[in-house]
Amino acid sequence: MQVVRRSVDALMKNRFVGIIIFLAVLGAVTLFAVRSISSVDINRMKDIGPESFPLPLALVILAYLNRFLFWNRLAAAFHLRARYTVAGRAFFYSILGRYVPGKAGLFLLRLRAYKGKSRKKVGAAMIAEYIATILAACILVLAGSILASGSNPLLTRWIPLGVAVLSVLMLHPRLLRRMVNSLIGLTGRSHLVEFPTAGNVAVVTAGYGLTGLLHGMALFMIMRMFGDMPFELYPVVTGAYYTAGLIGMVAFFAPGGLGVREGVLFLLLPAYSDTGAVVLSAALMRILTLAAELLLAGFFALLSGRSAGDLNGTALPSDTVD
Repeated sequence: MQVVRRSVDALMKNRFVGIIIFLAVLGAVTLFAVRSISSVDINRMKDIGPESFPLPLALVILAYLNRFLFWNRLAAAFHLRARYTVAGRAFFYSILGRYVPGKAGLFLLRLRAYKGKSRKKVGAAMIAEYIATILAACILVLAGSILASGSNPLLTRWIPLGVAVLSVLMLHPRLLRRMVNSLIGLTGRSHLVEFPTAGNVAVVTAGYGLTGLLHGMALFMIMRMFGDMPFELYPVVTGAYYTAGLIGMVAFFAPGGLGVREGVLFLLLPAYSDTGAVVLSAALMRILTLAAELLLAGFFALLSGRSAGDLNGTALPSDTVD
């Protein structure tokens, strides 16, 4: 365990690691964008004007801003506070790290962004965020599968059963605390004594659920570009999208879940839209998501006006975060 800890410490102190990570993220994001754009069927895009995209893009941006606000709330529970502009740059810059295969980029970038803060607390906050994201996704999947009228047993029976059991287990505060401390223990660090309350975790989970609803609405609007789709299918589309997202989260070999999400949506949504529209909608959603991430990372970088590795700015009063 001490070997893992020393390795992480060495990575954080080496100034060249930041350059290597930046180049890796830049290359991964570029490759991701090229693959996503190349998967778009130009022939099916001829009847869709550019005026169709600002609203879905705005929904994705709102979803990310909402997620950032609730990350700030969660981070504050671990006493990780900073000015919103600086914290925003750290958050959105680190999100781009998920496009590096193996998903280690996100973790390393978040640790480096919170330079000067307790790495144990940053890691614990990220683990708690990951769990809250999974819980929110499970709830959305369950809601969508209950409302689905199709006969796909994967969507209407087995997935709801699995996510229901997972949700009940992971919501238990004692199990949640043990899970986080077990993962921290892998680095050879001592366990955390302070931990967010069950109510705090529940609020953050609900906040991430709102993020999911906004993402789902963006995908739903994109799918409506290729054919009429009743609003009653919005929860189904959202549930299917987050089912694909959950599978993509565990696919460590795929940068940003590239290819995994499209494949799962291809299995889940053919009863509600033709397969070509499903695949194209997923590709367009990926492009809009990447565009939103880049816009927000650039926006907060301009606002903060400081290096992405410094989060030692003025702390926010607790009542503005909690």
